[in-house]
Amino acid sequence: MLLLRFLLIIHLLQASSHAGSRITTIEAKGPTIIAFFHPVTKAELRKDTDLNEALSDFQYHLRKAKPRLEDAGISVHEIYSTSFRIKLPSTTITFKTKDIHVGYYFILPGKEPSIQYGVLTDIDLLHFADDYFRTSILSVTYFRHLHVN
Repeated sequence: MLLLRFLLIIHLLQASSHAGSRITTIEAKGPTIIAFFHPVTKAELRKDTDLNEALSDFQYHLRKAKPRLEDAGISVHEIYSTSFRIKLPSTTITFKTKDIHVGYYFILPGKEPSIQYGVLTDIDLLHFADDYFRTSILSVTYFRHLHVN
């Protein structure tokens, strides 16, 4: 568990060192989820165990859900920033977080985006994806699980 946390911290620090003043642009050609977490320093993570735990949970649950989301044709992006741009076929949107700097931005060209703030479990993330994109990821995953066991 300590090794996992160490690796997660290293990954976060690398991502935040590249953040700078440049805003990340993500192209959304189809169903897309942008998972965002505000940049934090190694010192902040050492000082704030709740923040460290939130980051660990965010990364763990996203990585657990990502293969199922991608199998359903949903593009998943993980970024460490308080703002980003979404390039759609007809426009570009700039998104800035407000008071809560962690969450998930669901977008489908032609549909209003949906934003879920806070850290979601993998099951919650799949549920929100099913609801927003009108998929059946949870049902398929559930039935595959029954068939395998």
